Amino acid sequence: DPASAEAAEALARAGALRVLAVDDNADAVESLAMLLDVMGFRVEIARDGLEAIAAAERFRPGLVLLDIGMPRLDGYGACRRIREQPWGKAMVIVALSGWGRDEDRRQSRDAGFDAHLIKPIDPATLRRLLADPAALRSYGTGGSAHEQPGRF
Repeated sequence: DPASAEAAEALARAGALRVLAVDDNADAVESLAMLLDVMGFRVEIARDGLEAIAAAERFRPGLVLLDIGMPRLDGYGACRRIREQPWGKAMVIVALSGWGRDEDRRQSRDAGFDAHLIKPIDPATLRRLLADPAALRSYGTGGSAHEQPGRF
């Protein structure tokens, strides 16, 4: 919607949000990074869970879009390790996965993710997320997937 697109662009212009995009699929992560860059966000890419932890510590993103199924360390493990660090507690971390069963969402929540979105992410959903990523923390675990798409 135009209001969320405008809000996302205003945040980007203000330099208020850094985004870390993590996926072992090079085409997927590079496409997502290009979209975020065009929208004006500062973006870094990582290709596995260990790279994600190092990039999160160095880059200190406000938002991490983190794939689940990756080599070396999966997204669940990467999220847990980021959350263990003082600098990782306030980051908004969103699972961006091809896996969307209730069990997958429960595992994401248990690992410390703020939300669980199914790939491919819809550009309108991405714009809403970028407009106010911290709002994800206010949703808690209640509600169905239909009432709160992508949220627990």
